[in-house]
Amino acid sequence: MTPPAEGPRLFECGTCGSVGIGDNRPECCGEPMAATETEAAAVSEPSLETLLKTVFDMSGTELDICLCVMEGGELTVAELAEQIGYDRSVVARHLNHLADLGVVEKRRRIRTEGGHVYVYTPQPPEVVRERLREEFLSWVRLATAQLDDLQREKVEAIADAETSEKQWTVFQEQ
Repeated sequence: MTPPAEGPRLFECGTCGSVGIGDNRPECCGEPMAATETEAAAVSEPSLETLLKTVFDMSGTELDICLCVMEGGELTVAELAEQIGYDRSVVARHLNHLADLGVVEKRRRIRTEGGHVYVYTPQPPEVVRERLREEFLSWVRLATAQLDDLQREKVEAIADAETSEKQWTVFQEQ
């Protein structure tokens, strides 16, 4: 999987080995990071469904709801539930998540007969792309931190094993 010619690229610091992702060359250790050129990736290209589920915790149902709001304009939970045939509670839960992601806007409308209702309107496509991109880059940062923690834990375990009895029996010769 090679990155598209346009868009974010992967960079690595030649000094400390940190990685970064972005459109422009980020700096680390006081110098611009070098772009990594990966011929072949160890992982396959994710499908849109996999990306939405993994990064944004968005199910297929939520994607359906999102697309309906994008096409339908301003809708209430009841209108959308009737239109797509999902239970109102399911639609409400997913719309709230989409609003948290910044993909749809949630506004309270006062009803003429009393009370209020929430209406959901789509954000412009460029806003949706930017919000999802921001959330994705945040997810990458957090995922990278998890990998750093894993690496650090393994190194610490190996260092501890040298000073005490070996804890890793899987790779020891029998």
